[in-house]
Amino acid sequence: MVKVLTFLYRAVAIVLAGFYFIGLPVKIKGRPLGDKITVTAHAGCMELPMNSVEAMEAGVAAGADIVEFDLQYTADGTPVLSHDRPAEDAVCVTVAEAFAFLAAHPGVRANVDVKSTEYLEKIPALAAEAGVTDRIFLTGLREHDIETAREKCPGIPYYLNAGVSEDDDFAALAKKTARLGAIGVNLYWEDANPKLASVFHKAGLLVSVWTVDTVNIALFMALTGADNITTNRPDLVSALIR
Repeated sequence: MVKVLTFLYRAVAIVLAGFYFIGLPVKIKGRPLGDKITVTAHAGCMELPMNSVEAMEAGVAAGADIVEFDLQYTADGTPVLSHDRPAEDAVCVTVAEAFAFLAAHPGVRANVDVKSTEYLEKIPALAAEAGVTDRIFLTGLREHDIETAREKCPGIPYYLNAGVSEDDDFAALAKKTARLGAIGVNLYWEDANPKLASVFHKAGLLVSVWTVDTVNIALFMALTGADNITTNRPDLVSALIR
C-alpha cells in the first residue's frame, strides 16, 4: 500500500510541476502549497562554498527560513563550520561568526548539523552570547548521539536522523523518536512517504527531508507531508512554496 501511495504521489507531483511551469496556481489538499512548510538553505547552497557566510547570505536572500551549517572543531576545540575535522592550517568560519550572522537576521533560524559531539557543550554558551538560543536546533544525530546531545545542549531542540524503508514500522519509529525527546525525524527525501508523515504528524512530530533541488521533487515532498525541505536551490523551492 505504501508503495502504491508513493507512486501515485510522485505521479501527481509531476503533473503539478507541469502546472507550475506554465503559470497555473497549485494547491494541495485545499490549501496554498507551502502552508506550514519551511525551507532550509543547505550548507553549500546556490553553488557557493560549503559552510561559508556567502552561502548563508544567499540562502536568506533566496527566501529560506533556515540556514544550515556543519559543525566540527579545530584542534583546540573551537567550534567551526566544516563537514570534516579541519586541517591545522584550514581557514573556517567559526560558529561564533555564524551565530553573529543569525543575530543580524531576525526571523531566520539555524540548523546546526552535528558532525561530531566532541565539544558540543560549547554551542549553548555561544548561542546565548549571540542571543540566538531560541533560533537554533540540531540535526545529524543518530540514536547513539542523543544522550550526549541532551547532556551537552540542554533545552536545544533536535531531530533524530534516521534511515527508513517502506517496510519499516513507522509507529514504532515515531514512538522511539518521541521517547528520545526529538522534535521529529530528519531523513533523505527518497525515504519519505505519505504514510510515515501521517503517523508522525498524529504523534505531534515533524518530518524534515534533505536534499531536494528540483521543483517536481519539492512538490512530491509537499504532497508527502514534509514539514521542512532542505535544498541547494532555496530560490526555486522558496518561490514554489510561497
